[in-house]
Amino acid sequence: MSVHIRKILYSIENSPVLSAVKKGFLLVIPIVLTGSFALLLLNFPVSAYQDFLAVFGGGFLQSLLQFIVDSTNGFLSLYLVLAISYFYSAPMASQNLTLRIMAMVAASASFIASFGGESGSLALSCFGTTGVFTAMLCSILATKLFFLLDLRIYKRYRSYAAGNDIHFRSSMSAILPVAICVMVFALGNFLLQTFFHVGNLNDLISGILFRAFGGLQYEPGNGIVFLFLLDFLWAFGIHGGNALDPVAQTVFSGGETGGVITKSFLDNFAVIGGSGATLCLLLALLFASRQKNNRQLAYSAFPLALFNINEILVFGLPIVLNPILVIPFILTPIVSMLVAYGAVAIGWMPIVQQTVNWTTPVFFSGYLATGSWKGVVVQLISVVLGTMLYIPFVRLSERLQEGRENYLLGKLTEHFRMQEQEGKQQRYLERYDSLGVIAKSLTGTLHTDVAAGNVPVYYQPQVDVQGRVIGAEALLRWRFGEKLLYPPLVVELAQEDGCYEELTWSVLRTVCKDIQTMRPNLGDDFRISVNIVAEQLNDRGLMERVAALAEKEEVSQHLVLEVTEETSLIHLPYITSNIEFLGRHGIRLAIDDFSMGQTSLNYLRSNHFQYVKLDGSLVRQVEENDRSREIVGSMAALGRSLGFQIVAEYVENKKTRDILLELGCGVFQGFLYSPAVPLEDFLQGVKENLFTDR
Repeated sequence: MSVHIRKILYSIENSPVLSAVKKGFLLVIPIVLTGSFALLLLNFPVSAYQDFLAVFGGGFLQSLLQFIVDSTNGFLSLYLVLAISYFYSAPMASQNLTLRIMAMVAASASFIASFGGESGSLALSCFGTTGVFTAMLCSILATKLFFLLDLRIYKRYRSYAAGNDIHFRSSMSAILPVAICVMVFALGNFLLQTFFHVGNLNDLISGILFRAFGGLQYEPGNGIVFLFLLDFLWAFGIHGGNALDPVAQTVFSGGETGGVITKSFLDNFAVIGGSGATLCLLLALLFASRQKNNRQLAYSAFPLALFNINEILVFGLPIVLNPILVIPFILTPIVSMLVAYGAVAIGWMPIVQQTVNWTTPVFFSGYLATGSWKGVVVQLISVVLGTMLYIPFVRLSERLQEGRENYLLGKLTEHFRMQEQEGKQQRYLERYDSLGVIAKSLTGTLHTDVAAGNVPVYYQPQVDVQGRVIGAEALLRWRFGEKLLYPPLVVELAQEDGCYEELTWSVLRTVCKDIQTMRPNLGDDFRISVNIVAEQLNDRGLMERVAALAEKEEVSQHLVLEVTEETSLIHLPYITSNIEFLGRHGIRLAIDDFSMGQTSLNYLRSNHFQYVKLDGSLVRQVEENDRSREIVGSMAALGRSLGFQIVAEYVENKKTRDILLELGCGVFQGFLYSPAVPLEDFLQGVKENLFTDR
């Protein structure tokens, strides 16, 4: 079952629409948090505090808090349009930021055009949580329409726009696409007013729901239906409280019938902590979550959740479009309501008579609503049951999240290997699909580990023709969680992110300290090679730091910098002087993946490099490819003539080793002897003579 659910989650992640919606909700969390905190201060349920707000500065503080609420949560839907259209436009606009901004403007204008009462006026309440569902629709549909028009109209006429400024021309040529987008959504709103006699789409939804409750009486079934719809709407980003408020105020008002299930009853005994009884979710996260990010989110949400403000959890986890957590999100309030209804039905808890401010914390609200300690006990039972109901879903969600990460890691590694074989370079951090998401997650964790010096280094032994271990290559072996990552992928992400120099420096520090530990076991003539790229060898500042570190640790004579020949050395201006600088400090150099290019030969002829590592493809083909054997033999002869040593890696069997030995190679590295191992295992292998060609 988990495999199928993981595939569903992966499909959601790769769906441009659903992915943009989820990321849009995450982007507006700071706005939600700011507005929610101001709302809490504005409605803090203490009479003396409310009196203070009313009189302080002639009500200035009260007005200031209300203004903050209005400018944040009061325009939440508009901010959400911008956020969703920003992400949704990314694949369509590529690197064209101007075009993406135009799409965001078009979506915002279309959203505004989709509101308005039958009189044509706009109400500010439309731009708050009331308009979230419409915001989701408009941001997707308007952005898509804009780019369709861009393909058919914008590109055709943009070159004819007057003016020399490129931004002015782009703006003028986008007039028609934007105008058509706004007109389409304004027309849609007009049709709603004409045929359905409602002001907007949200009014239509509320009206349908209200009529659905028209003939219902006060009974548990009605409460179940109400709570189901309330939280089901939330699961799709629709503010269920606002959409169903007319139902709650009318159908569950109590009135003369003296019904048990009233709006106050639902507020205090069903939606504890907010819609979905999210106080129970918060406790489940604190008690059962094994993921640091989820616990941190729970800590952040806890103060506001005590006062029934739950937007941080709803939008932060998120609950919206989450196929796992939406199940307890709907079920828990229903269970809580049935517990409280049963307590009243058997005559144990008094019926709710008192209307309590919605920000009153749990337990206080139970006592005030019923006038009895029994209301507190019922709330406590509901919280415990709700937390127990959420816990298995929290754990399932996290297991699926971990499985999803492993799945995406596999996909990312597979994709990178394919691009690597084809010689293509990818910019994973600029992608907006699931590969981009996991790449950003990897890079963030890598950054943290590099800063903390927590980058594991393994050592693969290098063996000479007598079978002696004369050194090793230091290799990066970084893990994400418990999974070992493909090292070239780690390097690629570090280079793309810009932390590759810090990563190299972290490895160099580790290697220099480890060399001191190796010295008693390996003698005075061993060497440890560390990989760098040509651009780093061209950086005089970095080379001076390397020389200073090696001298401080007294390991200069054992350190080899292994340069990957990806960039033509001849075009780097400071290479020669830096090589000579390192030579004066006793640090030797090697060329990795050596080819017969003119650049490499020039530097070898100048005696700048003391070691040459054969290209891995040559070693792998040396058994069956005559030309590969001829090239290797020529290199070995060149090494004898010019005074550098040939190192063959990827030596995996005795036959390959014997052929290389006949061709003149003197140092071997590969699985025939050992894979890369931790320092302790490397020292143990040297001591017990384990690294042989057994």
